[in-house]
Amino acid sequence: MTEQPNEAQLTLKDRLNMPYLLANQILTFEKSITVVGSESKTEIVESIKGLLNMIPTPWEDQEFREEIEKAKIQNDVDVRPEWCGLKATKDFCEKHGIGTIKKVDSLDYWKVLKACMNLLFRKGMLSRKTFTEKMTGKPATDGVEEVSETDVEEV
Repeated sequence: MTEQPNEAQLTLKDRLNMPYLLANQILTFEKSITVVGSESKTEIVESIKGLLNMIPTPWEDQEFREEIEKAKIQNDVDVRPEWCGLKATKDFCEKHGIGTIKKVDSLDYWKVLKACMNLLFRKGMLSRKTFTEKMTGKPATDGVEEVSETDVEEV
């Protein structure tokens, strides 16, 4: 099917509502924590990984990259061979030249979550300024441009 040259071309921004998708992923994370009896670390980690992977690369700033770098950790993993459910002894492994410990790079996913939330805050996606009149407490609807900084409360 040929496209008409006069058809409106939609951009990706018009097709996807990224704030909604990110908010939905944050709610998925919240559900993985609040489900009674679940407390599954795997669900929590997977939801944080999902949030991290949903953030577009152009949004990532230097501070975000530094926070992710700080979240990297190294774990020692026991890689001794196992027979009939029993791990080989350290002496056996040394005698046969088998390594016993392997360094594995991983992330502290709580720090990753914090980095993601900080990035979304810096992008202005987690808070919203509302202007209220000090005398009445009602939202300011007109003349917002003329309101001085001392008359503005951030809610």
